[in-house]
Amino acid sequence: MSQVFLLRHAKAVWPSPGQKDFDRTLDAEGMDAAKLVGQELKRSGLKPDIVLCSPAIRARQTFEYVALETPFILDIAEKLYSAGPDAYLMAVRMAGLEHEAANSVMLVGHNPMMEELAIALIGHEPSVHAPFMSGFPTAGLAVISFHTPLADIRPGTGTLQAFFSPAEHHL
Repeated sequence: MSQVFLLRHAKAVWPSPGQKDFDRTLDAEGMDAAKLVGQELKRSGLKPDIVLCSPAIRARQTFEYVALETPFILDIAEKLYSAGPDAYLMAVRMAGLEHEAANSVMLVGHNPMMEELAIALIGHEPSVHAPFMSGFPTAGLAVISFHTPLADIRPGTGTLQAFFSPAEHHL
């Protein structure tokens, strides 16, 4: 069995005049939300073997505040900032090929790619999409399970194992 963790970056500040979207940092609420995600992962015993993180500052900060315990493999993946959900899925498969012993991978990235990939992976049953029907929230975490290795996962073959949104925990 393999798992894909989809973590959308936490809430970030709005860009100031002349600031690039890429350089946006987390705001105080985002920092707290990312810490809460880390606590939930620790509480639930869920931990990825590999982390692929967007190079955008808000994504890297989200991962830092989640504060996963090592060992894991961390890779800053440029395509997680600029590419679509197909590239996100390809990143998962490539991680599975490059690290055959790994059974789980976490993507730290952006919407709408997170939402689109989650819906694609778990199929088209509307009741299963309930956690993110109104959008994949900032600092939202979906854990999707598969009966195949990471390198072989396909759309529509995953099961939503867990979903966590710090916004529902009244930060």
